[in-house]
Amino acid sequence: MKKIFLFLFLAASITGFSQDNPMFSLHLVRVEGDLAAFEQVQKIYMQKVAQDAVDKGDISFWGFLKTYRLDGVDDEEIYNYLFIQGSQNVDALLSDKAAWWNNAPNVLTKKEQEMVESLSEKFTWVKDGRHVFAEEAGISRGLGAYIQFNFATPKNLNGFITENQTLWHDYFDANMADMGMINWGVGRRIAPLSKDWSPVVTWDMFDTLASLMKFRVGVTLPEEIVSTTKMSEYNPNGWNASVIFENLIFAVPAQD
Repeated sequence: MKKIFLFLFLAASITGFSQDNPMFSLHLVRVEGDLAAFEQVQKIYMQKVAQDAVDKGDISFWGFLKTYRLDGVDDEEIYNYLFIQGSQNVDALLSDKAAWWNNAPNVLTKKEQEMVESLSEKFTWVKDGRHVFAEEAGISRGLGAYIQFNFATPKNLNGFITENQTLWHDYFDANMADMGMINWGVGRRIAPLSKDWSPVVTWDMFDTLASLMKFRVGVTLPEEIVSTTKMSEYNPNGWNASVIFENLIFAVPAQD
């Protein structure tokens, strides 16, 4: 744990993010076998445990998502599910309480635990990978049905993030409702750090898949945005990948 904290501290010194930034992890998994049983475990039982952790303030939010494929064909080499989890800051990320699933015996009834054990025999986690980011900017208007994560390796990382914090934040804040966009943001990679991994991610959550696809086709940008943006200079090679997920269930703070 101390080594991980030292690594994150060094990363903060190098990249300039604040240790008080909200943190989130993208935990990609490949599951094989009875996928309906796997989804049942997560949506009915583990969501209950995650919601308990959110309600107690141990984590900021949790989500269970499924990789979307337009042709409906499962590529056995690709991760097919995603867990996303938020923490208030670095300390919360590294806290033992962030491993909320260990508290399942205290949240689930004996019958529910037995059901989880029975269902878990029907599927297997084949591989997984966890990626941690610091949130640099974000807008949340609720929860949508689909989300895309866009990964990039900008030529000018700080310029890319700064423009998203200012120009694009203000643009989406004013126009996202007209596009069916529910949630938007940008995050800087904290771990793992490697030339093989994109150092930054943005996300766009929409009310429907159709809204997301129309956004991909393109929107007409106002002249003040076109004349101001330096994104072609900051990120000349565009996105390394832009992956769509279907939102299956979340655990989020109660609304007042």
